[in-house]
Amino acid sequence: MTNSRDAAFKVLNIYATIWMWANARVVPRGLLELPPKKANEKRVYLVLNHSTTYDAIALIHLSKEPFTILMDDGAFKVPIVGRILRKAGFIPLDKSDSKTSVAACIDAVNEGRPLFVSLHDGSMTCGEKGRPRTGGIRIAHRTGATIYPIFVKAEEECIRRSSIKGADGSANPFSTFKNSLYFIDFLPPVDLSSLHPDASYEDYFKVALSLDEKAEEVGKYYESLASDHGDLMSSLSRWGGARFRVAW
Repeated sequence: MTNSRDAAFKVLNIYATIWMWANARVVPRGLLELPPKKANEKRVYLVLNHSTTYDAIALIHLSKEPFTILMDDGAFKVPIVGRILRKAGFIPLDKSDSKTSVAACIDAVNEGRPLFVSLHDGSMTCGEKGRPRTGGIRIAHRTGATIYPIFVKAEEECIRRSSIKGADGSANPFSTFKNSLYFIDFLPPVDLSSLHPDASYEDYFKVALSLDEKAEEVGKYYESLASDHGDLMSSLSRWGGARFRVAW
């Protein structure tokens, strides 16, 4: 199982690296907030902001090792792509019944696999940012994992939106980016050990709100960066992908 999962992730990694090299330049900030993983350490990465389907491709491109993502189930309905995603250990989110997805995420974290979960509800592929949700925080708390928040962002004017027909004939929206600077912020980890073992929804939601406020803060930083240094940013190349890799 592990060998086939690693092989499928390798296929995704090769594709992701070729695609990112041709379409974006990755600009990191805060790499020191991501220390080497300790023995038996469990990690849940909360993605505080993302607006394209291909944010997952960017994360795969950056990775030295396989990881797991909880992602919208629409991608799993696409022929061939859906099969590779499942083989790679990615987990489809059925919003009408999330219990199976959450259980699979808990199993992945307990196995030591890094897990990526979006902080927000809503259809990110359509650029719709929903309210903060507590699922990733609950999973981290129940497994004793540390939360590592990350903020990812393509330049808005470089985002492209489309759709692809699934195996069942349904149209599945997706979004990419082209000729973009791609920003990724590694933010300070969040320790949940102070939460009561039987923490309430309100306890989890308080953590989610604080992370949502952090996302707003980082978002404003990039807005001011584009406003104050637009000429400098326009001179930067927008291809080549990343010159670093991350051991999640």
